[in-house]
Amino acid sequence: MFRVYASPNGAAGARLGIVISKRVIPQAVARNYCKRLAREVFRAEREALAGVDLVVRPRAAVTPASSAAARAEIRELLRSAQRQCHSRSAATQARQDPT
Repeated sequence: MFRVYASPNGAAGARLGIVISKRVIPQAVARNYCKRLAREVFRAEREALAGVDLVVRPRAAVTPASSAAARAEIRELLRSAQRQCHSRSAATQARQDPT
């Protein structure tokens, strides 16, 4: 239901961006619901996501009936993106610092 993009930011905290197209979710109420859901999950996971800039992009509308599954998916995608981001930055640092 979602796509997450991540980039290391070199700071202590994490930042979140949310991008929702009217073409993907035409109703403003549904777009706002998706944003609210992503923000709630991000706030709960913020400490574990330190040092990463994240962008969440819904691929379909989320209904209240599917919100539990959407929360779980966002949580897993955020954590996965953070792990990949940190492993990439560690590999880059290892290549740059051959000591």
